[in-house]
Amino acid sequence: MYREGVICNSYSDRSAGQAIAGKEDDKYDLYFDWRSATDNCTFPPEMEDPTKVEPLISRARRFASNHSNARYAVLRLWSSPHFYPLMLGWNNRDNTSFTDGLGRTWEWKFIPKDMPYSEWSIHHQARLRIKPYAKQFGDRLLVRRDSFFVMGEDQEDLLRLVVATTFAIVTRPWRLEVDLWKSFVNVDLKFLEELDERWLE
Repeated sequence: MYREGVICNSYSDRSAGQAIAGKEDDKYDLYFDWRSATDNCTFPPEMEDPTKVEPLISRARRFASNHSNARYAVLRLWSSPHFYPLMLGWNNRDNTSFTDGLGRTWEWKFIPKDMPYSEWSIHHQARLRIKPYAKQFGDRLLVRRDSFFVMGEDQEDLLRLVVATTFAIVTRPWRLEVDLWKSFVNVDLKFLEELDERWLE
């Protein structure tokens, strides 16, 4: 991660967290423990808790009750397994500092996913991409964490809205993109209901 420019040396006199090797499904992976720093978290008023947003499946059911040919798209933002593609300014990196097993201290240049409330940050940035076009989308687009849930009355309507949503996501400043491998486009309510709920979290 250092060679790729994702983390850098930290010159702070403290470390906010610890890098650890954790086991999940019998495989080790890299995790970061910042639990000691969670007590002092405060958020500006424009930030929104993504867990308070209506679940995508209940929104889909409500939309389908008024539109018999409803089609949907779940567009997920691309991100690395360990961080969101949101770069931090040099003056905002102290809280992402961590110590490795050798006692060296590093800090993230991007928002790490293990950081407490990191979902709030990606949710906020996703909402900002749509905000200039809120009037055009109306109630046909729901943003929840790193997902954009698009609702069309039929296939043609969905295509128009998905193209517009994709434009809003990737237009300037360009730093976000849709991960089609983790997205679902032109699906019906039955498809969404049969998905593992983790896809719609």
